[in-house]
Amino acid sequence: MHRVGAQRLIAILSLFSGLAGADDAVFSIQELATQGRVVAADMADFDGDRRQDLMVISFAGVPPNESRVISIYLGQEAGGLASQPSHSIPVPQGSSVYDIADLKETPGDELLLLRPDGVTLLSLASPQGEQWNIPAQGASTAGASADERGLDRFKLVFPEFGDRPLIVIPQFGLISLHAAKDGALLGQLEVAPRTNYFIADTSAPFSVESDMQVFLDLPKISVGDVDGDGLADIVTSTRHELKVFLQSHDRGFSKQPHDSYSLELISENDHTMGSGSVIVVPRDIGGNGRLDLLVTHVAGTFSAATTTTYIHNNRDGRWNLSEPDTIFVSKGLVGSDLLVDFDNDKTLELVRVQLKFNVFEIIQLLLTRRFDTKILVHRLGPDGVFGDEPWAQKKVSTGLSFDTFRPRGFLPRTSLDINSDGLLDLVTSGKGDAIEIFLGDSTKLYGRRIAKQNMPTNGRIRFADLNRDGLPDFVLFSPRKMGEPIRVGLNLGSLPSQRVN
Repeated sequence: MHRVGAQRLIAILSLFSGLAGADDAVFSIQELATQGRVVAADMADFDGDRRQDLMVISFAGVPPNESRVISIYLGQEAGGLASQPSHSIPVPQGSSVYDIADLKETPGDELLLLRPDGVTLLSLASPQGEQWNIPAQGASTAGASADERGLDRFKLVFPEFGDRPLIVIPQFGLISLHAAKDGALLGQLEVAPRTNYFIADTSAPFSVESDMQVFLDLPKISVGDVDGDGLADIVTSTRHELKVFLQSHDRGFSKQPHDSYSLELISENDHTMGSGSVIVVPRDIGGNGRLDLLVTHVAGTFSAATTTTYIHNNRDGRWNLSEPDTIFVSKGLVGSDLLVDFDNDKTLELVRVQLKFNVFEIIQLLLTRRFDTKILVHRLGPDGVFGDEPWAQKKVSTGLSFDTFRPRGFLPRTSLDINSDGLLDLVTSGKGDAIEIFLGDSTKLYGRRIAKQNMPTNGRIRFADLNRDGLPDFVLFSPRKMGEPIRVGLNLGSLPSQRVN
């Protein structure tokens, strides 16, 4: 019998024979030994054999004597990965963020790396590492130098433009658009980043490491049809303003925006203190093919915050920001909003994620070393408006390390269909010691915890279908621990469907 099939059969039999419990295996775990610290791990078909492989980027040492290496673990026919990397390639100098896409005629997917002078495409199919460079036109890219902390994934390739996907290079004050096929420059958009410079007071009785520190906040980039002509447009947003760049019928973009909106949500006090936030999410909420706006405004500090959610419907290619179509106000908490299709019915639900930071919550945090997150889901009514009362809600607890003041375990995942029944599930990491699964339900949000698999869960987790069986698998790695093994989990398919027909 096929090895993966046998593992799945054993897991299913144990589930229905009453042996399934808190420690029941949902994933078959493979550990891969590492050198240094793993700052990134991602799954894709890098050698073109239609099997998913694992890319691992590891750092070792301290600058200027630090080594940065990309290692490839090939996927095996029976599932899982080779225990040792097939080959390794040095990380190109100055690489700051990465993306993955299949853009060249070489076997498999390529790795895209943002560097100070442009974007490098790197084939990982062989140790030779064939590469192509797309030079930035004008100012340096936002990846002006390599990041000391790690190498994070950042969206550089936008497939939303159909048969002509674009590579988008963020620069200082510009966004450059390049054809993914040959790297040709197709246009540049003028955008304004948010910048703060921190300069040490030399008269103070303290020494500092640097003369100047820079905080650079690039505009958020979203793609979709704004004016209803069937073409993908570009929307950029900061905490202060929103700009719309319409795609013309000759498939070009002008350097200046077609529309600019002043958000006017940040108070002068929050502006001066650097507190609060404004997050703009353009999505087609109404189902008419045009982008609507979800705007989340957090005013004040963590201990005295008010979160306001605004929804602006698209009317004739514009939004009336002075008259929101829907408003939710939550006092005394920090909130974040998402738009997710929980039940795969092609209609988005509004997900409001809330954290409280009052005195009682802080005391509870100190005593339990856990912080609670409340998830509220609002469904779209027949009138096209999200209901005032949530359709469902759930509290999720996450462990906190007092040594690092970071979560103990990966952050909860709410947009995964672990059992492939068409409903999104909730995956949490407990206190950093287990994977916990709450299955989505067609009649309610998340029911009881259906499975808990004990294992270290500190770090970051990425999901993909590694063995091509239609079920999401995962890779888990810890970017801040030296020599911590990579854990790869193959989904055994033991979880039942929660969909009610």
